[in-house]
Amino acid sequence: MNTILPEPIAVRRSIRLAAVSAALAAFAFYAASLAPGLTWAHQGADGGELLAAAVTNGVPHPPGYPLYIMLLQVWLSMTGSVAPGSDLALRANWLSALCGAGSVAVTVLVAGHLLRREPWAWGWALLAGIAWATAPLLWSQAIITEVYSLHALLVALLAWAVLVKPRQVWIVAVPVALGIAHHLTIVLLLPAAFYALAVARTGVRRWLQPVPALGLGVLLGALLYIRIPLVAAAGPPPVNWGYPDNVAGFWWLVSGAAYRGYLLSGSLGAALGRVAAWAYTVTNQFTALGLAFGLAGLAVWDRATPSLRTFSVIWITPVSIYAILYYTRDSDIYLLPVAWIVSVWMAVAVASIAGWLRQQTATLPLAPLAAAMMGISLLFLAVLRWPTIALRGDHDARQYVAALEKVLEPDTILITLADQETFAVWYGTWASGSLRAAAPGLIPINQSLYQFDWYQRLQHDLYPDVPAIDQSAQAVVEASLGSRPIYFAEKPVWLDPASLEQVGPLWRVKP
Repeated sequence: MNTILPEPIAVRRSIRLAAVSAALAAFAFYAASLAPGLTWAHQGADGGELLAAAVTNGVPHPPGYPLYIMLLQVWLSMTGSVAPGSDLALRANWLSALCGAGSVAVTVLVAGHLLRREPWAWGWALLAGIAWATAPLLWSQAIITEVYSLHALLVALLAWAVLVKPRQVWIVAVPVALGIAHHLTIVLLLPAAFYALAVARTGVRRWLQPVPALGLGVLLGALLYIRIPLVAAAGPPPVNWGYPDNVAGFWWLVSGAAYRGYLLSGSLGAALGRVAAWAYTVTNQFTALGLAFGLAGLAVWDRATPSLRTFSVIWITPVSIYAILYYTRDSDIYLLPVAWIVSVWMAVAVASIAGWLRQQTATLPLAPLAAAMMGISLLFLAVLRWPTIALRGDHDARQYVAALEKVLEPDTILITLADQETFAVWYGTWASGSLRAAAPGLIPINQSLYQFDWYQRLQHDLYPDVPAIDQSAQAVVEASLGSRPIYFAEKPVWLDPASLEQVGPLWRVKP
């Protein structure tokens, strides 16, 4: 039986409608599972620091995320005007949900374009969107304040530019510029972008034609980093990683010097463990069966469209190598582009299987049935994962800040070590202001950051009247005993335990 395909205009309209529908559904899905405020879940401790940097117009941890901070500042201002007095972290969580839903819409557009010659193209595209929306990597980041939901949106936009609009080569400069200005791992996807743009052209010069557009994107993205030295020198802001008002501090920040030790560290056994972790993360997104469908879709491209197969390999390889060789507890989040393309492969596989079944029998509506079965399976999987990913009942970080408000005294020196406690304190002090209101004159200190010269300089400039503030946490304690209340978020090993008393979640140096 010969299937009559819809007119191209009708196909495009149906795919766009599917993209809008998927975005709205994804946004509602994320809204239902959104964290109610500040959270530590899903590696989200950085949220407190990012919010503190946005509110104080400061510089967050490397590489500084200029695009995200500027976008977050605008978003907080807009939502604050609409809902004054609302929870600051909750409003930032909504921004992540919006970016996540946007990435789902773009994914549907990309999948729909790649499957536009298939009957039910919009259905297969919608299936890719559902798979991507419910993938744990995206879902977990779309419901907290973090940089990765915006990163996912820019990854999808880059794929849209090179796969849907490859003939309009200069369009790619936009997602490249935004990606460079946001998360530098977007560079790992540029080889695949270059390949996709080149193979869409003919002639000897096709391998040179994408270079100016990609180069322009990199240049424009790099220019946005001008924000960093400008704000670093103003004040200075209390969140000011690298104190990058000079070349050395700026390079320390944007080059990620503090994190270089995590790259290529560990033994051979640890490396093999990282490979296993990579395999687990990729499989966990859609289960082993879903990954099998994804690989079947890649096999379809291998047979029918080798250029898409090669693009896929170039797309996932640099990101995967980086995630394997970068030894941190959250490096699996860098596999977002891998999960994204697997969701597209899955739609390709199901469309191909439905096409084959359609050839076997023309009497049953197998295409909508196959799409519905896969969609229901993905939604059922999301229901099973709801208790471990959804955060509507998560209050740990908020309760921690509330507990601090009850015990801290005016002019307290509060010394922290771990990211969770440190960034929660920064949030309460410089973002929401609740800790500063409860304990006027509060001085937060992170003892591990004293290893950096820039932090010693920053502390001196922020608190010039505090003795030894530019030396070390130990020196500050010794110089301030008897003159200021001193609290620790974690029990220090370098103080006599008899000199400490536990007060709520903190340890206080006895008067």
